Amino acid sequence: MNSYKRVLLRPQTSLPRIHLKSSIRTSMKLRFSESSHEFRRQPDGKLTQESLISHVIKALKKLPIERCQYEHHVIYKLLKGIHSVTSQLGSQELKQISTISTIETWDRGQVVFGHNGFYIVLMGSVKPYNRETLKEEQKLPTIAAGGSFGSFGPVNSADGDAIIQCVLTLETCEILKISRFGYEKLKKDILAQDHSVKLTMIQSCQLYLHWPKPSISHLANITQLKTFPANQVLVKEGKVCPFVVFLGYGECNVLQDVRSFVKPMDKKDCKIKFVVVGKLGPKQSFGEVSILMDQPSPFTIITATEVHGGIIQAESLKELDAVTTSLILQTAQPISGKLSKEEVTKEFLTQEKMKKWELDKRKILSDAVFYNGVRPGNGKWTYNRGPRAVTGKIKTYT
Repeated sequence: MNSYKRVLLRPQTSLPRIHLKSSIRTSMKLRFSESSHEFRRQPDGKLTQESLISHVIKALKKLPIERCQYEHHVIYKLLKGIHSVTSQLGSQELKQISTISTIETWDRGQVVFGHNGFYIVLMGSVKPYNRETLKEEQKLPTIAAGGSFGSFGPVNSADGDAIIQCVLTLETCEILKISRFGYEKLKKDILAQDHSVKLTMIQSCQLYLHWPKPSISHLANITQLKTFPANQVLVKEGKVCPFVVFLGYGECNVLQDVRSFVKPMDKKDCKIKFVVVGKLGPKQSFGEVSILMDQPSPFTIITATEVHGGIIQAESLKELDAVTTSLILQTAQPISGKLSKEEVTKEFLTQEKMKKWELDKRKILSDAVFYNGVRPGNGKWTYNRGPRAVTGKIKTYT
Protein backbone atom coordinates (compact mmCIF):
# COMPACT_ATOMS: atom_id res chain seq x y z
CA MET A 1 0.00 0.00 0.00
CA ASN A 2 2.85 2.36 0.75
CA SER A 3 4.36 1.81 -2.69
CA TYR A 4 0.91 2.32 -4.27
CA LYS A 5 0.59 5.75 -2.65
CA ARG A 6 4.11 6.69 -3.63
CA VAL A 7 3.63 5.73 -7.33
CA LEU A 8 0.09 6.91 -8.10
CA LEU A 9 -0.61 9.73 -5.67
CA ARG A 10 1.50 12.74 -6.52
CA PRO A 11 1.56 15.91 -4.44
CA GLN A 12 -0.20 18.95 -5.88
CA THR A 13 2.03 21.76 -7.09
CA SER A 14 0.97 25.36 -6.43
CA LEU A 15 2.09 28.26 -8.56
CA PRO A 16 3.88 31.17 -6.94
CA ARG A 17 1.55 33.99 -5.86
CA ILE A 18 1.89 37.39 -7.49
CA HIS A 19 1.55 40.22 -5.00
CA LEU A 20 -0.23 43.24 -6.52
CA LYS A 21 0.05 46.70 -5.14
CA SER A 22 -2.99 48.21 -3.50
CA SER A 23 -3.30 50.90 -6.20
CA ILE A 24 -3.46 48.28 -8.98
CA ARG A 25 -6.12 46.32 -7.08
CA THR A 26 -8.22 49.45 -6.60
CA SER A 27 -7.99 50.37 -10.30
CA MET A 28 -8.99 46.85 -11.35
CA LYS A 29 -12.02 46.94 -9.00
CA LEU A 30 -13.07 50.32 -10.39
CA ARG A 31 -12.80 49.10 -13.99
CA PHE A 32 -14.88 46.03 -13.20
CA SER A 33 -17.56 48.05 -11.44
CA GLU A 34 -17.70 50.58 -14.30
CA SER A 35 -18.00 47.88 -16.96
CA SER A 36 -20.67 45.94 -15.05
CA HIS A 37 -22.80 49.00 -14.33
CA GLU A 38 -22.09 50.78 -17.57
CA PHE A 39 -25.57 50.53 -19.09
CA ARG A 40 -27.69 49.82 -16.03
CA ARG A 41 -31.18 51.21 -16.56
CA GLN A 42 -31.81 54.36 -14.54
CA PRO A 43 -35.01 56.38 -14.07
CA ASP A 44 -35.64 59.22 -16.48
CA GLY A 45 -34.21 62.51 -15.33
CA LYS A 46 -31.41 60.96 -13.19
CA LEU A 47 -28.76 61.12 -15.93
CA THR A 48 -26.96 64.41 -16.37
CA GLN A 49 -26.27 65.79 -19.84
CA GLU A 50 -22.59 64.85 -19.69
CA SER A 51 -23.38 61.32 -18.50
CA LEU A 52 -26.06 60.94 -21.19
CA ILE A 53 -23.64 62.00 -23.92
CA SER A 54 -20.96 59.59 -22.66
CA HIS A 55 -23.51 56.75 -22.67
CA VAL A 56 -24.55 57.67 -26.21
CA ILE A 57 -20.95 57.71 -27.44
CA LYS A 58 -20.28 54.27 -25.94
CA ALA A 59 -23.47 52.93 -27.52
CA LEU A 60 -22.64 54.39 -30.93
CA LYS A 61 -19.19 52.74 -30.87
CA LYS A 62 -21.02 49.45 -31.38
CA LEU A 63 -22.63 48.33 -34.60
CA PRO A 64 -26.38 49.06 -34.74
CA ILE A 65 -27.19 45.34 -34.74
CA GLU A 66 -25.14 44.82 -31.55
CA ARG A 67 -26.89 47.51 -29.49
CA CYS A 68 -29.37 46.52 -26.83
CA GLN A 69 -32.79 48.08 -26.32
CA TYR A 70 -31.57 50.36 -23.54
CA GLU A 71 -28.77 51.72 -25.74
CA HIS A 72 -31.29 52.55 -28.49
CA HIS A 73 -33.43 54.26 -25.85
CA VAL A 74 -30.46 56.37 -24.67
CA ILE A 75 -29.76 57.53 -28.23
CA TYR A 76 -33.45 58.31 -28.75
CA LYS A 77 -33.54 60.28 -25.49
CA LEU A 78 -30.60 62.44 -26.59
CA LEU A 79 -31.98 63.08 -30.10
CA LYS A 80 -35.40 63.94 -28.67
CA GLY A 81 -33.86 66.92 -26.88
CA ILE A 82 -32.23 68.41 -30.01
CA HIS A 83 -34.52 70.88 -31.77
CA SER A 84 -32.83 70.59 -35.16
CA VAL A 85 -33.72 66.86 -35.17
CA THR A 86 -37.27 66.99 -33.79
CA SER A 87 -38.21 69.79 -36.19
CA GLN A 88 -37.36 67.62 -39.23
CA LEU A 89 -38.36 64.11 -38.13
CA GLY A 90 -41.70 62.58 -37.22
CA SER A 91 -42.33 60.53 -34.09
CA GLN A 92 -41.92 57.16 -35.85
CA GLU A 93 -38.73 58.25 -37.61
CA LEU A 94 -37.29 59.63 -34.36
CA LYS A 95 -37.90 56.33 -32.54
CA GLN A 96 -36.13 54.27 -35.22
CA ILE A 97 -33.37 56.70 -36.23
CA SER A 98 -31.01 55.16 -33.65
CA THR A 99 -30.86 51.98 -35.76
CA ILE A 100 -28.95 53.81 -38.52
CA SER A 101 -26.92 56.27 -36.41
CA THR A 102 -23.13 55.94 -36.29
CA ILE A 103 -20.28 57.95 -34.78
CA GLU A 104 -17.10 59.42 -36.27
CA THR A 105 -14.00 60.64 -34.44
CA TRP A 106 -12.16 63.59 -35.99
CA ASP A 107 -8.85 65.11 -34.90
CA ARG A 108 -8.17 68.82 -34.71
CA GLY A 109 -7.80 70.74 -37.98
CA GLN A 110 -9.67 68.31 -40.22
CA VAL A 111 -12.37 69.28 -42.72
CA VAL A 112 -15.69 67.41 -42.45
CA PHE A 113 -18.06 67.44 -45.44
CA GLY A 114 -21.74 67.17 -44.56
CA HIS A 115 -23.19 66.69 -48.04
CA ASN A 116 -24.04 63.00 -47.54
CA GLY A 117 -25.94 63.09 -44.25
CA PHE A 118 -26.92 64.91 -41.09
CA TYR A 119 -24.27 65.43 -38.39
CA ILE A 120 -24.56 66.28 -34.67
CA VAL A 121 -21.56 67.36 -32.61
CA LEU A 122 -21.47 65.37 -29.37
CA MET A 123 -18.05 66.43 -28.06
CA GLY A 124 -15.74 69.22 -29.17
CA SER A 125 -16.47 72.17 -31.43
CA VAL A 126 -16.32 72.95 -35.15
CA LYS A 127 -16.29 76.07 -37.29
CA PRO A 128 -18.21 76.51 -40.58
CA TYR A 129 -15.75 76.23 -43.44
CA ASN A 130 -15.89 77.48 -47.04
CA ARG A 131 -14.52 74.74 -49.28
CA GLU A 132 -14.27 77.12 -52.26
CA THR A 133 -12.04 79.72 -50.60
CA LEU A 134 -10.53 77.17 -48.16
CA LYS A 135 -11.12 79.57 -45.27
CA GLU A 136 -13.24 79.67 -42.16
CA GLU A 137 -16.58 81.44 -42.26
CA GLN A 138 -16.02 84.36 -39.90
CA LYS A 139 -19.64 85.55 -40.03
CA LEU A 140 -21.09 82.23 -38.81
CA PRO A 141 -20.74 81.24 -35.12
CA THR A 142 -18.84 78.24 -33.85
CA ILE A 143 -20.83 75.01 -33.54
CA ALA A 144 -20.40 73.53 -30.07
CA ALA A 145 -21.65 70.26 -28.57
CA GLY A 146 -25.33 69.82 -29.44
CA GLY A 147 -25.04 71.74 -32.72
CA SER A 148 -25.61 70.23 -36.14
CA PHE A 149 -24.77 70.62 -39.80
CA GLY A 150 -25.66 68.83 -43.04
CA SER A 151 -29.16 67.75 -44.07
CA PHE A 152 -31.35 64.64 -44.31
CA GLY A 153 -32.16 65.17 -47.97
CA PRO A 154 -30.69 66.80 -51.06
CA VAL A 155 -30.00 70.50 -50.65
CA ASN A 156 -31.85 72.90 -52.95
CA SER A 157 -30.16 75.93 -54.46
CA ALA A 158 -32.48 78.22 -52.47
CA ASP A 159 -31.60 76.60 -49.13
CA GLY A 160 -27.93 76.04 -49.90
CA ASP A 161 -26.76 79.15 -48.09
CA ALA A 162 -28.79 78.45 -44.94
CA ILE A 163 -27.50 74.87 -44.48
CA ILE A 164 -23.90 74.39 -43.36
CA GLN A 165 -22.35 71.65 -45.48
CA CYS A 166 -18.68 71.88 -44.50
CA VAL A 167 -16.94 72.45 -41.14
CA LEU A 168 -13.42 72.58 -39.70
CA THR A 169 -12.73 70.83 -36.38
CA LEU A 170 -11.21 73.12 -33.74
CA GLU A 171 -10.39 70.19 -31.41
CA THR A 172 -10.84 66.44 -31.22
CA CYS A 173 -14.53 65.84 -31.90
CA GLU A 174 -17.04 63.01 -31.57
CA ILE A 175 -19.72 63.53 -34.25
CA LEU A 176 -22.94 61.52 -34.65
CA LYS A 177 -23.76 60.80 -38.29
CA ILE A 178 -27.13 59.92 -39.83
CA SER A 179 -26.52 58.75 -43.38
CA ARG A 180 -28.76 60.20 -46.06
CA PHE A 181 -29.03 56.84 -47.78
CA GLY A 182 -29.93 55.12 -44.51
CA TYR A 183 -32.54 57.75 -43.69
CA GLU A 184 -34.19 57.40 -47.11
CA LYS A 185 -34.34 53.62 -46.68
CA LEU A 186 -35.78 54.02 -43.17
CA LYS A 187 -38.41 56.42 -44.44
CA LYS A 188 -39.45 53.98 -47.19
CA ASP A 189 -39.70 51.14 -44.67
CA ILE A 190 -41.93 53.21 -42.38
CA LEU A 191 -44.20 54.21 -45.28
CA ALA A 192 -44.43 50.59 -46.43
CA GLN A 193 -45.26 49.44 -42.91
CA ASP A 194 -47.97 52.11 -42.52
CA HIS A 195 -49.41 51.20 -45.92
CA SER A 196 -49.58 47.53 -44.91
CA VAL A 197 -51.38 48.46 -41.66
CA LYS A 198 -53.91 50.56 -43.60
CA LEU A 199 -54.54 47.76 -46.11
CA THR A 200 -55.16 45.24 -43.33
CA MET A 201 -57.44 47.64 -41.45
CA ILE A 202 -59.62 48.44 -44.48
CA GLN A 203 -59.74 44.88 -45.77
CA SER A 204 -60.76 43.55 -42.34
CA CYS A 205 -63.93 45.69 -42.35
CA GLN A 206 -67.02 43.63 -43.14
CA LEU A 207 -68.08 45.76 -46.12
CA TYR A 208 -64.67 45.55 -47.83
CA LEU A 209 -63.90 41.85 -47.47
CA HIS A 210 -64.52 41.05 -51.15
CA TRP A 211 -63.04 44.21 -52.64
CA PRO A 212 -60.24 43.84 -55.23
CA LYS A 213 -56.79 44.68 -53.92
CA PRO A 214 -56.15 47.64 -56.32
CA SER A 215 -59.30 49.42 -55.10
CA ILE A 216 -58.34 48.88 -51.45
CA SER A 217 -54.86 50.19 -52.27
CA HIS A 218 -56.46 53.41 -53.63
CA LEU A 219 -58.26 53.89 -50.32
CA ALA A 220 -55.11 53.09 -48.31
CA ASN A 221 -53.15 55.79 -50.19
CA ILE A 222 -55.48 58.53 -48.90
CA THR A 223 -56.01 57.06 -45.41
CA GLN A 224 -54.41 58.61 -42.34
CA LEU A 225 -53.78 56.71 -39.10
CA LYS A 226 -55.23 58.51 -36.10
CA THR A 227 -56.01 57.88 -32.43
CA PHE A 228 -59.03 59.47 -30.73
CA PRO A 229 -59.36 59.76 -26.94
CA ALA A 230 -62.45 58.63 -25.09
CA ASN A 231 -65.59 60.85 -25.02
CA GLN A 232 -64.72 62.70 -28.23
CA VAL A 233 -67.51 63.58 -30.66
CA LEU A 234 -66.73 62.23 -34.14
CA VAL A 235 -70.03 62.98 -35.87
CA LYS A 236 -72.87 65.32 -34.82
CA GLU A 237 -76.49 64.55 -35.50
CA GLY A 238 -77.95 66.54 -38.41
CA LYS A 239 -74.53 67.28 -39.99
CA VAL A 240 -72.55 65.61 -42.77
CA CYS A 241 -69.70 63.41 -41.54
CA PRO A 242 -66.38 65.27 -41.76
CA PHE A 243 -64.43 62.06 -42.56
CA VAL A 244 -64.73 58.32 -43.05
CA VAL A 245 -63.57 56.21 -40.10
CA PHE A 246 -62.23 52.63 -40.23
CA LEU A 247 -62.15 51.29 -36.66
CA GLY A 248 -59.05 49.29 -35.75
CA TYR A 249 -59.68 48.90 -32.03
CA GLY A 250 -61.95 50.65 -29.53
CA GLU A 251 -65.70 51.26 -29.38
CA CYS A 252 -68.03 54.15 -30.23
CA ASN A 253 -71.50 54.90 -28.90
CA VAL A 254 -74.28 55.76 -31.35
CA LEU A 255 -76.57 58.33 -29.72
CA GLN A 256 -79.87 59.95 -30.69
CA ASP A 257 -81.16 63.27 -29.39
CA VAL A 258 -84.34 63.02 -27.29
CA ARG A 259 -84.89 66.68 -26.43
CA SER A 260 -87.56 66.98 -29.12
CA PHE A 261 -89.43 63.94 -27.74
CA VAL A 262 -89.04 64.25 -23.97
CA LYS A 263 -89.80 67.61 -22.40
CA PRO A 264 -88.27 67.82 -18.91
CA MET A 265 -90.11 69.44 -16.05
CA ASP A 266 -86.97 71.08 -14.75
CA LYS A 267 -84.00 71.73 -17.04
CA LYS A 268 -81.55 71.67 -14.15
CA ASP A 269 -82.51 68.12 -13.13
CA CYS A 270 -82.45 66.72 -16.68
CA LYS A 271 -78.89 65.70 -17.54
CA ILE A 272 -79.57 63.02 -20.15
CA LYS A 273 -80.11 64.50 -23.61
CA PHE A 274 -79.13 61.48 -25.68
CA VAL A 275 -80.19 57.86 -25.80
CA VAL A 276 -77.67 55.13 -26.68
CA VAL A 277 -79.18 53.29 -29.64
CA GLY A 278 -76.18 51.23 -30.74
CA LYS A 279 -72.42 50.63 -30.69
CA LEU A 280 -69.67 50.51 -33.30
CA GLY A 281 -66.60 48.35 -32.78
CA PRO A 282 -63.53 46.97 -34.57
CA LYS A 283 -63.82 45.90 -38.22
CA GLN A 284 -66.55 48.47 -38.86
CA SER A 285 -66.64 51.78 -40.74
CA PHE A 286 -68.98 54.74 -41.12
CA GLY A 287 -69.26 58.03 -42.97
CA GLU A 288 -68.97 56.88 -46.62
CA VAL A 289 -72.62 57.31 -47.62
CA SER A 290 -73.04 60.55 -45.68
CA ILE A 291 -70.14 62.19 -47.53
CA LEU A 292 -70.75 60.86 -51.05
CA MET A 293 -74.53 61.40 -50.95
CA ASP A 294 -74.24 64.64 -48.93
CA GLN A 295 -76.69 63.31 -46.34
CA PRO A 296 -76.76 64.54 -42.72
CA SER A 297 -75.97 61.93 -40.12
CA PRO A 298 -79.08 60.70 -38.23
CA PHE A 299 -77.01 60.01 -35.11
CA THR A 300 -74.28 61.46 -32.94
CA ILE A 301 -71.22 59.20 -32.64
CA ILE A 302 -68.98 59.52 -29.56
CA THR A 303 -65.96 57.41 -28.68
CA ALA A 304 -66.69 55.20 -25.67
CA THR A 305 -63.03 54.18 -25.26
CA GLU A 306 -59.77 55.18 -26.89
CA VAL A 307 -60.18 54.49 -30.59
CA HIS A 308 -57.40 53.86 -33.11
CA GLY A 309 -58.12 53.58 -36.79
CA GLY A 310 -57.82 55.18 -40.19
CA ILE A 311 -59.65 58.25 -41.48
CA ILE A 312 -60.26 59.60 -44.99
CA GLN A 313 -61.05 63.30 -45.26
CA ALA A 314 -64.21 64.28 -47.15
CA GLU A 315 -62.25 66.17 -49.82
CA SER A 316 -60.00 63.19 -50.53
CA LEU A 317 -62.96 60.79 -50.74
CA LYS A 318 -64.78 62.97 -53.27
CA GLU A 319 -61.66 63.13 -55.49
CA LEU A 320 -61.61 59.36 -56.06
CA ASP A 321 -62.24 57.96 -59.54
CA ALA A 322 -65.77 57.06 -60.63
CA VAL A 323 -65.17 53.29 -60.42
CA THR A 324 -64.02 53.37 -56.79
CA THR A 325 -66.80 55.81 -55.85
CA SER A 326 -69.52 53.62 -57.36
CA LEU A 327 -68.00 50.58 -55.67
CA ILE A 328 -68.20 52.34 -52.29
CA LEU A 329 -71.85 53.27 -52.83
CA GLN A 330 -72.68 49.68 -53.79
CA THR A 331 -71.03 48.03 -50.80
CA ALA A 332 -71.17 50.63 -48.02
CA GLN A 333 -74.30 50.86 -45.92
CA PRO A 334 -75.55 53.85 -43.95
CA ILE A 335 -76.07 53.60 -40.24
CA SER A 336 -79.57 52.27 -39.48
CA GLY A 337 -82.29 54.92 -39.71
CA LYS A 338 -83.54 56.98 -36.81
CA LEU A 339 -85.83 55.38 -34.29
CA SER A 340 -89.46 56.37 -34.08
CA LYS A 341 -90.86 58.50 -31.28
CA GLU A 342 -92.29 55.47 -29.47
CA GLU A 343 -89.00 53.55 -29.71
CA VAL A 344 -86.98 56.52 -28.49
CA THR A 345 -89.38 57.09 -25.59
CA LYS A 346 -89.26 53.40 -24.65
CA GLU A 347 -85.45 53.34 -24.76
CA PHE A 348 -85.28 56.58 -22.79
CA LEU A 349 -87.56 55.19 -20.05
CA THR A 350 -85.52 51.96 -19.92
CA GLN A 351 -82.29 53.86 -19.43
CA GLU A 352 -83.92 56.10 -16.82
CA LYS A 353 -85.08 53.00 -14.90
CA MET A 354 -81.58 51.51 -15.04
CA LYS A 355 -80.15 54.81 -13.86
CA LYS A 356 -82.60 54.94 -10.92
CA TRP A 357 -81.89 51.29 -10.07
CA GLU A 358 -78.12 51.89 -10.02
CA LEU A 359 -78.64 54.94 -7.79
CA ASP A 360 -80.92 53.06 -5.35
CA LYS A 361 -78.59 50.03 -5.28
CA ARG A 362 -75.58 52.21 -4.52
CA LYS A 363 -77.51 54.03 -1.76
CA ILE A 364 -78.67 50.77 -0.12
CA LEU A 365 -75.16 49.30 -0.18
CA SER A 366 -73.62 52.47 1.21
CA ASP A 367 -76.21 52.60 4.03
CA ALA A 368 -75.49 48.96 4.92
CA VAL A 369 -71.70 49.30 4.81
CA PHE A 370 -71.47 52.74 6.46
CA TYR A 371 -74.12 52.06 9.11
CA ASN A 372 -71.62 51.82 11.97
CA GLY A 373 -69.32 54.45 10.57
CA VAL A 374 -66.98 52.11 8.71
CA ARG A 375 -65.12 54.10 6.12
CA PRO A 376 -62.78 52.59 3.49
CA GLY A 377 -59.15 53.42 4.23
CA ASN A 378 -59.86 54.76 7.73
CA GLY A 379 -59.82 51.60 9.79
CA LYS A 380 -61.63 53.15 12.78
CA TRP A 381 -65.14 52.84 14.26
CA THR A 382 -67.28 55.83 15.12
CA TYR A 383 -70.53 56.11 17.04
CA ASN A 384 -72.28 58.24 14.44
CA ARG A 385 -75.02 55.84 13.36
CA GLY A 386 -77.57 56.27 10.65
CA PRO A 387 -77.65 56.42 6.85
CA ARG A 388 -75.16 58.56 5.02
CA ALA A 389 -75.64 60.59 1.88
CA VAL A 390 -74.42 59.19 -1.39
CA THR A 391 -72.10 61.45 -3.30
CA GLY A 392 -71.61 59.21 -6.35
CA LYS A 393 -72.41 60.61 -9.76
CA ILE A 394 -73.94 58.90 -12.74
CA LYS A 395 -72.16 59.53 -16.00
CA THR A 396 -74.47 61.01 -18.62
CA TYR A 397 -74.09 62.43 -22.11
CA THR A 398 -74.94 66.11 -22.48
